[in-house]
Amino acid sequence: MKIRLKFKKQGQVKFVGHLDIIRLFQRAIKVAGIPIDYTKGYNPHARVYFAMPLSVGMDSVGEYMDIVTSMDIDPDAARERLNDVLVEGIEIIKLFVIEEDNTSLMSLVEAAEYQIIISKIGFDSLSAETIKHKLEQEELLTEKKGKKGIKIVDIKPLLLECSVDETEDSVQINLKALAGSSENLSPQLFLKTILDETDTQDKCMSITRKELYTRQDDDYKALDHYRRKV
Repeated sequence: MKIRLKFKKQGQVKFVGHLDIIRLFQRAIKVAGIPIDYTKGYNPHARVYFAMPLSVGMDSVGEYMDIVTSMDIDPDAARERLNDVLVEGIEIIKLFVIEEDNTSLMSLVEAAEYQIIISKIGFDSLSAETIKHKLEQEELLTEKKGKKGIKIVDIKPLLLECSVDETEDSVQINLKALAGSSENLSPQLFLKTILDETDTQDKCMSITRKELYTRQDDDYKALDHYRRKV
């Protein structure tokens, strides 16, 4: 039986790295008594698969994990048992059965949605209008560090949707962009480009990953609807 979990990662646990999150879930699955299936061979591994890793320090309300069980289970009961043993800041929002195939969860990810809130503290002239004007340009060129060094890239083709709002104290950006192994625009590179800042680490801002998408029938579909059994 193959089930998909959608979970939140918020608060202090957002500073825990991806490998530790994997180990955390493996322990939680064992403690919760979920009958996990294992790979065959001399070095069997629990059949637990994550989607795109989340950057350390970033909140999320749209993380995903697939697990394969050795027997059929009640999804609602499994969600409750896991939430009872998971650490504060991680909560399973949905747990449901999906159709079994050999496609890895990580390879499905082709887009991501983020909410970015930027405090006006630390910026001389930050407004929704200045960001909108920047986004209207034909190209959004920036420096990107890769395996072969630094190169100039245009991030404009990587943007799918972007809206900007403003309050007295902050600017909020809702960003949907290509993500995954083939083409990927991180929110950090996006911010570096539109804010003309080489380093945004010391700025007051928060980034929350809202959703992950795969491409189906010329559209982007959230992973909590893809191949889900009714």
